[in-house]
Amino acid sequence: MWTVIAGAITGLFGASYLGIKFWAPWVVYDLKYIWTVMISSVLPMLSDIKKRKLPIDRFQETVKRDPQKTMLIVEKSSFSYGEGNARANKIAHSALSLGLKRGDVVAIILANEPDFIWTILGLQKVGVQMAFINFNLRNESLVHVIKVAEPKMIFVSREKDIQNPVSDIKNELAGIPIYHFGEADDPDFKPLDGVIEESSDQDVSEEFRKEIKMIDNCCYVYTSGTTGLPKAAYIPYEKVVKASWALAALNISKDDIIYTSLPLYHSAASLLTVENVIRTGATVVLKKKFSASQFIRDCRDHRVTVVHYVGEILRYVAATPPSSSDSDHCIRCAFGNGLRRDVWKIMSDRFKIPHIYEFYAATEMPVGMVNISNKLGAVGRMSPLLKMTLPSEFVLYDQATEDVVRNKDGLCVLAPLDTPGLLLLKLNERRRMTFEGYKGKESERKKKLVHDVIVPGDCYINTGDAFTRDKDYFVYFADRLGDTFRWKGENVSTTEVANILVELDILTDACVYGVEIPDNEGKAGMAAVSLKHSLKTDDLSLTQEQIKAIAQISEKHLPSYARPRFIRVVKEFEYTIPSSKAS
Repeated sequence: MWTVIAGAITGLFGASYLGIKFWAPWVVYDLKYIWTVMISSVLPMLSDIKKRKLPIDRFQETVKRDPQKTMLIVEKSSFSYGEGNARANKIAHSALSLGLKRGDVVAIILANEPDFIWTILGLQKVGVQMAFINFNLRNESLVHVIKVAEPKMIFVSREKDIQNPVSDIKNELAGIPIYHFGEADDPDFKPLDGVIEESSDQDVSEEFRKEIKMIDNCCYVYTSGTTGLPKAAYIPYEKVVKASWALAALNISKDDIIYTSLPLYHSAASLLTVENVIRTGATVVLKKKFSASQFIRDCRDHRVTVVHYVGEILRYVAATPPSSSDSDHCIRCAFGNGLRRDVWKIMSDRFKIPHIYEFYAATEMPVGMVNISNKLGAVGRMSPLLKMTLPSEFVLYDQATEDVVRNKDGLCVLAPLDTPGLLLLKLNERRRMTFEGYKGKESERKKKLVHDVIVPGDCYINTGDAFTRDKDYFVYFADRLGDTFRWKGENVSTTEVANILVELDILTDACVYGVEIPDNEGKAGMAAVSLKHSLKTDDLSLTQEQIKAIAQISEKHLPSYARPRFIRVVKEFEYTIPSSKAS
């Protein structure tokens, strides 16, 4: 990376050869970006990768440096780094006593609770992989996400609402032992608290993780499956290291108190927030559920300095009645993604949050951008100069087929500024090692590759996301391609929902898609369905019994955010045959 940065600076001073005005405003933005992001974040991150220093090693350094410092605040409880380390050690020793070894997988089904933090730290200490399971899933979806990870065992929450769905599917889990925190009603669940209580709270030997390589897998994080059920994305240790340094550009330090209510089974909370906290010695305020009416009060009471958001939760905050205490807080910045421009303005003007860092990243993709300039609506930058550090292209695509547009030579057509372009990442050797794709879905990795983009024979990774750029090369999110939509901060697979609905005898087919609703983030689910009786009649109405049947199967098999909000009855669907022309 030193070579890349040196080359970028050299390129800047040689810009006149490219016809670029040396005093162009975007060059100033680039210099700030290079200094802030590259120097503070990328270089130390690359150093950790080269030295094979894992985030858990950084955590151990933090514990030794300041064991009495508050690490975690949950409701009315707080835990120091020393206490957190002792609890993580007990998990590590418990894992060893249960027969787990480096490379084994444990499926974690936990809410935003202290047990989640101690578990991910403890298992990292002994090199055990983790699968972060969405506890909202039910039945077939829950069985799938557990089994695809091939876990040696399952750790489930002490909360009965999380235990019960697991109990419902236990007979389909091929004898995978289920260990529970706290109490459990299911006699087949094995108690974990007793094992933890009897385990040592002393540090385990570093020998347990001595052989770990940066390309080895650390955990699985699930993404919405465009062809059905969620996919388990490989998250190698190198990507965890990168995530642990991602907030360095925000000047995160041990003095910061970071607020998050995002679920820890998502990488944004577990990898981005938690790993940056333990690296720096900061404090995290972890909320189980988000409350818009309590948000500012919580931040004030805990003296929060940094807020982690998704756009929807800040929209809820912006919708609360104005108060004279709206700006009575210690928040110096907020970071996240999906923030609408109108909400951004409200958070800046009414709530007086001085700096908002909107970013773009994707769980399984080797890419990340961040807007450090407080530019309204932007998710980052990508100029000709910065492309030297992140080789990528924005190309035109067909909105109907979602295929890339090609010229007469069979190469991709670059998208002009201010025109939506599909982001493609050049597949170099480093990205080949870290972009492993999905467990059990190795063929899906190949589907993400686009060949012959700029020159014949080259290869790029298709992010599936489209962006526009302005004249200063700020990047703005435009659209997400594929059979998914986002609602309530979660990605919803249209195929998965449709497959559940068509199990009903009353339906011949179903097509699910997202629809925009005024004053709401993302898109709500719309299910277009054809009824068996409508083929013989023009009656397109639903009876109360049919509506009830759709509601019941949705509630039984789908998490709340994936259930259709609207039902549209059609007489029959028109089907098109995809073109066989290669793109």
